[in-house]
Amino acid sequence: MSIVTNVNIVIDTDGLLKKYPSGSTDPNNPTPVSHEFEYMVVNGNNSISGQGGADLNFAAAVGDEVRFSGVSGSNNFENQVQIIGIKRYGGDQVFSTFEVNSFTKSSYVPSNSSNGLPVTFADRNFSFLSASVTNRGTENYQVQFAVYVRDRDHQNPVLKGYYQWDPTITVNS
Repeated sequence: MSIVTNVNIVIDTDGLLKKYPSGSTDPNNPTPVSHEFEYMVVNGNNSISGQGGADLNFAAAVGDEVRFSGVSGSNNFENQVQIIGIKRYGGDQVFSTFEVNSFTKSSYVPSNSSNGLPVTFADRNFSFLSASVTNRGTENYQVQFAVYVRDRDHQNPVLKGYYQWDPTITVNS
């Protein structure tokens, strides 16, 4: 039975931008970064090793769907992360081509009470990069992402740069 594996990525944007203040402005040539600012978590029992760290190795089966999404762990209200690419750089080709998928679904909105109850519901947009797992093997890939920061001079966040680092996936079945 095929399943969906959600890879949730949290980026410490404050730490990243302190060490790499001038990221690439070319989305086709992101700045490589160290593995100290990225935290990845997968659902279920898919983690082989590295759950909660930048070097997550997770398992999937041929026919599964894998979805990558990202947020800022520093201040997602002011700093935003967008996963822009998953690029193979070594090992076996296990993923199909990644595409952006976006869905609008009803999501809760807390009230202004002390505990947020009662909630109401409103449409919200959810997006992620997704691909099918097409082959067995171990793929080394780069997660490429953009960091946007809202400062006092701008209403909308501005691009701080494009970055990337390299985890692994293992497909056993």
